[in-house]
Amino acid sequence: MMTETVWLSTAPQKTALTAWFEMEDRAAPPLARTKNAMANRRGAHLDPNLLPQRAVEDAGRKITRMRNLFCLNGFMCVTEKAAAVLRQFDLGAGGLYPLELVRHDGVTPLDGFYWALNFGEKKNALAMEASRSVDGPNGKGACRPELWVKDDDFAVTRAALDGPDIWGDERVKMSFFVSPRLGQALHKAGLARVFHLLRCRIV
Repeated sequence: MMTETVWLSTAPQKTALTAWFEMEDRAAPPLARTKNAMANRRGAHLDPNLLPQRAVEDAGRKITRMRNLFCLNGFMCVTEKAAAVLRQFDLGAGGLYPLELVRHDGVTPLDGFYWALNFGEKKNALAMEASRSVDGPNGKGACRPELWVKDDDFAVTRAALDGPDIWGDERVKMSFFVSPRLGQALHKAGLARVFHLLRCRIV
């Protein structure tokens, strides 16, 4: 049943979600920014000052519309359509932070409202031994979904049902999870595809 389904999002792995903008980094040098972006893509909480706040369209690009979930310099961001759904749910200590997108001239704003997604919770709910299509574990006990992962390959324990509706897992990289309630809302809003949601088994 949808009401008992935890969902894995492999969106952080999808290069098709790349936004052709360059963030104006106000708080971190390039190497630190890369590490922060990697943390964001595995569902880790960051100081909001480290998230993208303003970004300029790449030269030679003329962006006509943004995907409802997109990756800006490695950080997960959303449009207002997706934000309106996420706001209805428990984001833990995370949240949505305003993101200004401007054209290559550095002045003209891109139409619409955009938000950087900050995760607020890590859970330890992966049932790795019951999961399939797992790349890992590595030397630190972490893994990532294989590129060919499909519905029901990943398994989680019932601990995934407790706490916030969106989270990263302590042992899973390049992905995040959403609760049955949030997963249902994303499906209803037509956002499940861009979030690349895959059904997990609960064991």
